[in-house]
Order: sequence, then structure tokens, then C-alpha cells
Amino acid sequence: MLAALAAAAAPTEDEDILRQTLSVRSIISTSSSWAEPIDPAVRRQDNALVVIGRGTCGTVFEIPETDSAYKKGSQKRSLWTDANLTNTACRAVKENKTRLQEIFPTATIPRVPLVTGWLSENELENWWRQNLPRFPADTQPGYLFQVQRIWPLPRPAREALIRLYFPRKMRRLAYNHPANKACLVRPYLGLRREQRLLPSMPFSLQNFPLYLDQVEELRLDAVQLSEEMAIGLAIIHWEACLDGMDMEFVLGRATTDGELPTVVENFGAVEPFSVPAGDTKGRQVHLWMLDFDKAYQLPLKESWKDSWRESWRESWKRSCDMMVTAVTANDPYFPNPAATGSLEHKLWDTFKRAYLLASSTIIHTQKGLPENADEYPALFLEAWRNRATELAKDTEGVYVKFG
Repeated sequence: MLAALAAAAAPTEDEDILRQTLSVRSIISTSSSWAEPIDPAVRRQDNALVVIGRGTCGTVFEIPETDSAYKKGSQKRSLWTDANLTNTACRAVKENKTRLQEIFPTATIPRVPLVTGWLSENELENWWRQNLPRFPADTQPGYLFQVQRIWPLPRPAREALIRLYFPRKMRRLAYNHPANKACLVRPYLGLRREQRLLPSMPFSLQNFPLYLDQVEELRLDAVQLSEEMAIGLAIIHWEACLDGMDMEFVLGRATTDGELPTVVENFGAVEPFSVPAGDTKGRQVHLWMLDFDKAYQLPLKESWKDSWRESWRESWKRSCDMMVTAVTANDPYFPNPAATGSLEHKLWDTFKRAYLLASSTIIHTQKGLPENADEYPALFLEAWRNRATELAKDTEGVYVKFG
């Protein structure tokens, strides 16, 4: 088996696998151990928990044989912000999905995972006493919430990524490393590999960066990805009223059920960790938006503006600055408005059209915005382009400097 995995497949075969897998229109049926149906008679909730993601806010643990995960962190305020703003974004997507799908019939509206429970402060000590043995040995107790799981890409796609983009000497280890089962892809439409500030080779499939030249090389539908990112950002800005600071876009799987889950209005009152069982057979690749721990609410509506005692003009200026900083300080998910390539221009034009149309649709349903709010999306895009142009001059073509 190992010999078969290590044998390099023809590049065109691997590219075909990834082209099929990473298409957001594909429904994938897989025999991967991460996607086989589970017999309810043998389903257990005391299985060991496995790390499937790490970030500045916390660590994500798979809850085996379920459609849920735990996110644990040591910073209570950051984790609380992430849980609540994730649900704010999830609700915003759900409330606009139907109308936006009618306007963009060939697009798939990006998803946001639903936070379904929170471990209350007075339950922490007792819960960890009972559950700490299920976690990896080096785990320290902390604050924790339960969230809908984004399912990883299937085994054939993982192996194709390793064969195409990992150094040959690392492939054997990468094929067998358990952490690489948790493979999600970050599509970077705003940067090519040769534009990176620091050269690097991939060492993990978790949050695997796929740069624009790789998207082009694999002949993925970059235009569709650009359109869907624009729709997602419009929802975050004008329905959720968040700046989107440090939010992520990833390609991952979900159940083929087209309906988003109902947002739990008061998730803290839900019985913690009553894990639902999900359909694990057929899974469709989606663009997901996640990680809102560094996001801030925009003072765009009357109630929020008044709390700052600002005029509408001052409120919009501050909101626009927050939005522009968020898109230019983040990883290069979005098309670069200051880029000069022909594909880059096409992607920005697509992004701009989709963002303006989605934003206008959402704004016309909102209450508490000023009369001229329909001018804001275009003003934001103009300010973004100006900031990107300034940054490009400072970084010789790379308009975002990443830490």
C-alpha cells in the first residue's frame, strides 16, 4: 500500500483529481475513513479527540464519528468573541442565502460553521475532570465551544497535493502523518508563489495555501471563486456588519444537504455537547468563512453609531477605514486590485461586480442605515484600491505584508 502511495502519479492525473475535488460544483462520494457511514449501534462519544486545526485563538479538535468539533483556547474574551461573531456571520448567511442564490444562480453561497454550544464558566472544572483524558496528552484545560465541523478533502486529493507540491524526500512521511487527514485548502487569489516575501515549501496539509499560479496551473475556476468570495464579504459587511478582520476562507466539505443549519439564538442555554449525528456519505466542496475572533462590529447602523456619538459621515469614515484595513492586512484571499496581470484584472473585475450587486441587494433589506448607504460599497472598493496601490509601491508588488 505504501509503495503504491509513494509512486509518483502522472502530473496530469493529479491535476485532474484536484480539479474535480476542488470544484465547488462537485459532489464527492469517498471511501475515506473520514467519510464512511457510522453504524449508530457502535457510535461512541468517548472516543479520543484529535487535533484538526490550530490558530492564534485556539485549537480545534475533531469529535470522532460526528459532524462537530471543539474549539479550545486560553483567552476567554477572544474565544467568546469568536463564538458569538461566528454565529452572527452564520445567521447573516442564512438570512441572505435564498435571495442571493436567485441573483447568482451559478454560484454557491459561502458557508459559515454554526456554533452549537459553549462550556459555561461554572462547568469548566467538572467537565475537564471528566473529559481531559480524551484529549492529547499535552492538552491544558481551557475555555471551549462546540462548532459545526468543516470536513476535510478526501484522500485522493490529499495524496495529489503531496505528489504535486511536497519535496520528494518528504512525501513518504506526509502520506502517513495523521495530521494531514485534516486537509483544508486556503485559496489565495491575491498572490502568486513568486511574489511571497519569504520562500517556503509546504510541510502540512492543514490550511494548505493554494496560490493564484497554482489555481491557474490546475485550471480551477478562479472566476467563480472570486465571485463567491465577493458574495461572502458583502454578507459579512452589510448583513453581519463586521469588518472581517483576519477571517479565513477555506475549501472544505459539508454534507450534501443544501440547507444551512438553523442558528441557535441563545446557544449558551443549550445543553453543552449534545453532539448530533450527521450524514457522512456524500459531501460537497464549499467555500467556508471562519475565525472571527479579531473581527469588530462596524458602526453602520443607528444604534451602534449613536453609542459612539458620531455623525453619519464620521461613522462611515471609521467603518470604511476598518474594512480597508481588514482586507489589506489579511492573507491574500481576495483578488489584488493593484495587480497588473490579465488574470488578476479579470478576477478583480469579477469580484467588484459581484460585491456591488450582492451589497446592493443586502443593503436594500436593512433598517437603520443612512439614506445614502447604497453608495458605501463603491466607496469602500475605491478606498481599497487606493490603499492596495500605495502598499504595492512599498513592497515592490506584494500589497500585503504577512506576519
